[in-house]
Formats: sequence, C-alpha cells, structure tokens
Amino acid sequence: MIDGSWAAFGPGETVRLNYYDWGPRMHPKRVVCVHGLTRQGRDFDELAKGLSKVRRIVCPDLVGRGRSGWLIEKKLYSLDTYAAHMSGLLDHLGFEGIDWVGTSLGGAIGIRLAAEHPELIGRLVLNDIGPQVEFEGVRAIAGYVGQDPRFNRLGEVAEYLRTVHADFGALTDAQWSEMTTHSVIRHPEGGYGLHYDPGIGLSFKAVTKAPPPSWDLWERIECPVLLLRGEKSRLLSAATAERMAKTGPRAEVVEIKGVGHAPALMSADQIAIVRDYLTEGDDDDSDTGEDRAPKRA
Repeated sequence: MIDGSWAAFGPGETVRLNYYDWGPRMHPKRVVCVHGLTRQGRDFDELAKGLSKVRRIVCPDLVGRGRSGWLIEKKLYSLDTYAAHMSGLLDHLGFEGIDWVGTSLGGAIGIRLAAEHPELIGRLVLNDIGPQVEFEGVRAIAGYVGQDPRFNRLGEVAEYLRTVHADFGALTDAQWSEMTTHSVIRHPEGGYGLHYDPGIGLSFKAVTKAPPPSWDLWERIECPVLLLRGEKSRLLSAATAERMAKTGPRAEVVEIKGVGHAPALMSADQIAIVRDYLTEGDDDDSDTGEDRAPKRA
C-alpha cells in the first residue's frame, strides 16, 4: 500500500485529500472503496488485501476524515461536496468504468455518481445503503456524530468504538484494535480525539425525519449492483432492499446475518462475497490463494 493525495475542488473550498493505493498500479481493473460517515479509508484494509493480487484498489479518506484536510465552512460537508470530490479523484487518477464499493455514505455517493456519470462506474457494490433510509437509523447516527469526545488512553477509544459501532458485528479484538489505531488523533495538550472533524455532524443537529428518498436517481442507474444488507439494519429496511431488487438496475441482494448497520467487510465470508462478485468472469483468479464463496441464489 502507498499513500497518495490530490487537491480536491468542490463547492466553495479547495482542500487536499488523502487516499490509500493497493495492488498493481498498472492493472486495468480498478476498485474504489469509500467509507461511511464517521469512518476512513483504512476500514477497507482487509478487503483491499483480499483483492490486491487481482485488482488495483484505491480507498480515499473523505474530506474531514482520516488524513484528509478539514473544511473551514462546515455547512459544505454535504453529499454535493463529497460527490464532487470523488469525481475529482477519478479524474485525477484517470479512472473510468471502475468498480465502486461504498459503505453507507460511500454508497450514497456511488448512487449519485452512477446515476449522473454512468461512464465512471462499471459495477456498484452498496453496503447497507439505498435511495431511501429509515429515520430510526438516522436518529441513531445523530446520537453520536459531531461530538468531540476526549480520551486519556487508547483503551478508552476502543471501548467507545465498540459501543457506537456495535452493529458492525462480531469483530475480533485484533480488528477492533486496528480500527482504533486508525480512528484517533493525538492532541497537542495530551490525550486522544477522534480522527474526524466534528463539523461533519452539523446537518444532523436538528434532524427530525429521514432525508427525502432518491428513487429517481436509482431508476437512472444502468450498471450491475450488488446490495449488502445487515439483517438487523435500522437504516436500510428489508422493504427498501426488496424494492431495489425489483426496480432500476435490479440489485442482487445479499443479507448478512447477525449484523446491523453496516457490515464491516472485515470477515473472510463478507470479503469473499464482494471479491467473488467483482472478479466473476475473470479468466483466472486462482492466484488469490483463497477459496471462493458459495454461489448465491
């Protein structure tokens, strides 16, 4: 893995953003993985390792997260800005027709780009997100996003993350530890804080209902779509997933048992589902060194 960066031009401000680049740089098949609201690009380390022999994988930190810069004007943290930045990343890298893996907010960005710029995305993997979300899930996120907790020890950060991200599922101690390592910043005065700008939560402060659905965008998508839904998700309902399977690009839906919002894509079985979908049709992917997941109905 190597680090990269680019100057992102968006509504109102220019900011330098960071990405992590895995696999052969000249490989003609590329995957871009984009994280959720309060997460960052290192969330995809395990998935990237599982794909890096057969793909080039780029995992950006959205603005205000990870190693990317923060915006001065906090109201600019919006889907419009994120979509403009990610379109700029693809242009910076010279990517078209790539595969997109998006968790939650990252998937919402993917829906926008696939609908408005169909030449950019060849296949779309949506991780527990769709054109309609439930208020219960939005309210749960609003309960913690935008806070600025301070911690004296890394162990306190780990416990905090286990609490707010309990719906990720049964992660190992090593996986929680790795997530903690990439989720903190050290304050000059001592102690630790979270890696993201609290300003990303501005739009959630007065939330009283779910955002309006965007089925119009969904109907415009023409590329194949794989939808992963956490069985216990409070954000993406089973009814919405069913409608996504029957309308627009008619997503292939896989429900992940025992998980809420959102599947972490760190376990071998979840990685295999995504890997097999993205590599289906490859002439030879035996060099992955991993067993393929069972065929899905």
